[in-house]
Amino acid sequence: MVKIKHCLGVVAAAAALLFASGTATAAPADRSVAPAADQYYEIRTQLNQKCLDVRGGNNADLTPVVMWDCWGPANQKWRLVDVGSGYYEIRPLNSQKCLDVEGEGHDQGAPAMQWSCWGGAKQHWRLADVGNGYYEIRSQLNQKCLDIAGEGHDLGARAMIWDCWGGAKQHWRLAPINP
Repeated sequence: MVKIKHCLGVVAAAAALLFASGTATAAPADRSVAPAADQYYEIRTQLNQKCLDVRGGNNADLTPVVMWDCWGPANQKWRLVDVGSGYYEIRPLNSQKCLDVEGEGHDQGAPAMQWSCWGGAKQHWRLADVGNGYYEIRSQLNQKCLDIAGEGHDLGARAMIWDCWGGAKQHWRLAPINP
């Protein structure tokens, strides 16, 4: 028992020295990532590796954003455009419109869609690192997370915003892809 207490004391002292010397630093609770400029990504859910997709490759405003099998079309290739302060517009290659939320964007479960970019907070998103290469995609308007409706397994399930709760259907990976 004395050996264990001594070992713990040594480990604690070493950790204190590392932090005091600046050799080691605590990771912030909410780390962000900076996507590469002019890079397109498939945005894949951790739940089942399906892709964020503009339904049917449509270019019109109000077109739903859904989850679908990844197969490489322009409506599944997304670019993140820096708008400052750690936020991005998320734009599909097919239309160059913005990932947006229907209505005023405050409602729990408000569906995601594409809309012409106009610079509003409900079109601005930040990536919060949750580890292992995954991120929460959070709305600037209310810090709600991009989520998938229902259990998240059905093809064509709507993307939406929901309070962040840490589930796999709220965790997303940016997989670099050629346009």
